[in-house]
Amino acid sequence: MNKTKKKTLQMPHTYVIIFAVVALCALLTYLIPVGSFQTEDVTYMVAGAEKTRTVIVPDSFAYELDEAGNKVCNGIPLFGTEDFGGQGMLNYVFEGLTSGDKWGSAVGIVAFILVIGGAFGIVMRTGAVDAGIHAMIRRTKGREIVLIPVLFTLFSLGGAVFGMGEEAIPFAMVIVPLTIAMGYDAVVAVCVTYCATQIGFGTSWMNPFGLAIAQGIAGVPVMSGAGFRIVMWIVFTAAGILFTMAYAHKIRKNPLASVAYESDAYYRDQMTQGDDKEVPFTFGQALVLLVVLATIFVVVAVMIGFA
Repeated sequence: MNKTKKKTLQMPHTYVIIFAVVALCALLTYLIPVGSFQTEDVTYMVAGAEKTRTVIVPDSFAYELDEAGNKVCNGIPLFGTEDFGGQGMLNYVFEGLTSGDKWGSAVGIVAFILVIGGAFGIVMRTGAVDAGIHAMIRRTKGREIVLIPVLFTLFSLGGAVFGMGEEAIPFAMVIVPLTIAMGYDAVVAVCVTYCATQIGFGTSWMNPFGLAIAQGIAGVPVMSGAGFRIVMWIVFTAAGILFTMAYAHKIRKNPLASVAYESDAYYRDQMTQGDDKEVPFTFGQALVLLVVLATIFVVVAVMIGFA
């Protein structure tokens, strides 16, 4: 008897999704007419100094028309029409990285992301964060509730300082069985990891991606308003911690109240079989974490000084 395998849809590779978006946008350039706003230069005062900035004139948008008065659609070619510097669908990445001067915003942003992402990737490859979390859990036996504010604060700091977001998902997968072993559920693990990073991301005072780059493009002082943002980070992180602790206490008293009670059964069964691997925490990994924490404190102090 032949059994036919059920086909399941798989998420395409990231590059495939990006290329599909680029191809769609290129197609739209043949369908959407070209238009533009008028701009003007305005002057304003910042700390006693006069600065000039180019802004858009409200209600000045107009479509580009040909000689017959029809709207024009300038479809983008596959490659640039110029010998050097022409942008097309298949060479937009190269031209975006090399066009303009070396101090341009595009080159600076790319280099900044590569350095920050590479540094964070090196820290992750050392296994210091993973081993440190396991070490904290071993040291808080019987006082597991203390781990919630500690982990929540650390992941919230990751979102505020490094722009940590989807990087927390692998940690959630590690912490889920640990929170279940402590009498909580998977929701608590998601709260102290991914939800915490989003709180840190939203109230960040130095997020290199969503804040520093955006402020640079907007033309405002980079890292401005850090004092207010730090206060907001403290307030919202504390609120997230209190909510998570209240929820964890409720679930520990009545595990059946958890929305993830049935799905958590897999991990509960694994624990009854004694499948628990201890992750060692080495001196070198401790030094890595100390360096990261020292860097965070130095950068925060510098940013507060500039704010």
